[in-house]
Amino acid sequence: MMFNEKQVKKVDAPACKLGESPMWHSGRNSAFWVDILGNAIFEYKLDDGVVKQYAGSRMISLICQVDGNDNLLVAGAQGGIGTYNLESHELSLISDLDRDWDNHRCNDGAVDCFGNLWVGTTHVDHEPGAGDLYRVSGSWHATKKIEQVSIPNGMCWSADRKTLFHTDSPTREIKAYQNDVATGEITFDRIAVQVPASMGFPDGISMDTAGTIWVAIWGGGGVGGFNSVTGELAYWIPMPVPHVSSCAFVGPALDRLLVTTAQKEMSDEQLAQYPDSGSTFLVEMAVSGLPTHDCQLPIA
Repeated sequence: MMFNEKQVKKVDAPACKLGESPMWHSGRNSAFWVDILGNAIFEYKLDDGVVKQYAGSRMISLICQVDGNDNLLVAGAQGGIGTYNLESHELSLISDLDRDWDNHRCNDGAVDCFGNLWVGTTHVDHEPGAGDLYRVSGSWHATKKIEQVSIPNGMCWSADRKTLFHTDSPTREIKAYQNDVATGEITFDRIAVQVPASMGFPDGISMDTAGTIWVAIWGGGGVGGFNSVTGELAYWIPMPVPHVSSCAFVGPALDRLLVTTAQKEMSDEQLAQYPDSGSTFLVEMAVSGLPTHDCQLPIA
């Protein structure tokens, strides 16, 4: 099924150099996303269209809702993970994941059903195998779950929580892992989706209640809806830009898809050809997304 242009609305917000990490914040009734290279966090009120911008002190690539505190976000950045205060606009790092950050930064991530943070890291120039995927639990204790990845992206769980879906973008594969909900142990199961080379690279992902994985296609100019069992492409949402970076279901009913895009790696000629690059878009959906979870790591 092909979506039409009337179903895609551009959000009236500043363009991002590298838009990422869209999310729905139920406590604030707002949608959020970040501009990694622009050192900014954006908050978007769906009811009135008001957009607020927060300044970041370093590259923030990941934000998550915090359980019990609507003025804080858990954030992944260059330097580690911690919290971002929406009142003071301050980033406070809590864990450096026991790694060197001179040439690395956090990338994509998500929160599991127990409130643990899963976060990937990448080299700033995306050197092959230079990143890892961590599960952060308890008192911000980090455990490597997948090692030597290049651009860890797109993470979501099935409705029964027994399967974790994750992609290392350059492989063009979305892998399915058997997930032990209680322990957080994961075991590779299968390649759930193989994105054709002609289509582009899988970036951020989100899952709906029907079991479709919605995948932002970097270099592909759209968002694909793939059957998580067969891997077949069932839906396509065309975007007026080439680099589509991530997507998340937002709104009280989780029935709209917020899609981020980027200007990164584009020439002046390409930017002139695709002037909406870096914009954020909202898509009316006929299906709702799976509920996400608040981060429950201890915060002083």
